[in-house]
Amino acid sequence: MAEEQQTDPELQDILSSNTTSLVLQPLPVGEPPVTLHCDAPLVRPRPFVPENFRREVFTNLHSLSHPGIRASVRMISERYVWPSMRADVTLWAGTCLQCQLAKVSRHTRSKLSGFVPPSARFEHVHIDLVGPLPPSEGFRYCFTCVDRFSKWPEQFPLVDISANTIVTASYSGWISWFGPPLG
Repeated sequence: MAEEQQTDPELQDILSSNTTSLVLQPLPVGEPPVTLHCDAPLVRPRPFVPENFRREVFTNLHSLSHPGIRASVRMISERYVWPSMRADVTLWAGTCLQCQLAKVSRHTRSKLSGFVPPSARFEHVHIDLVGPLPPSEGFRYCFTCVDRFSKWPEQFPLVDISANTIVTASYSGWISWFGPPLG
């Protein structure tokens, strides 16, 4: 990276002009010491990344956990610096295939369909099957019926959930007491 910095035209333009907010200073880094131009005013010096290394820097940091666009920009800008870094990282993270595959898109919320409220008791009955449950006197299932108007619940124990058993429980339980529902 130090060798690339010596020939990088962007770095030479930044060093020769004072139009940028970057304060790049040559700092010795590593063993044996190599001189890297770094943005030094922060707590931790951020090395200037030449164009040839930018994608590699992004890939190495982003591939650790695929944190998304904002977190990738923050993570890379804490450690490195280059012109248009935010735009580059945003583009690369936005086109990362693994991020796109794991991305949770906005869930569409459909309007709940409206039920016409019943006008009298026992016009409309909700039914459900519960089970299998631990056996009690041979029964393993529960057939439930709830009137929509009055919210009156009834439960009937069942041995099995065959169609014949459910029809028999419905007839002998609900219909014999309250009559057939309209819906």
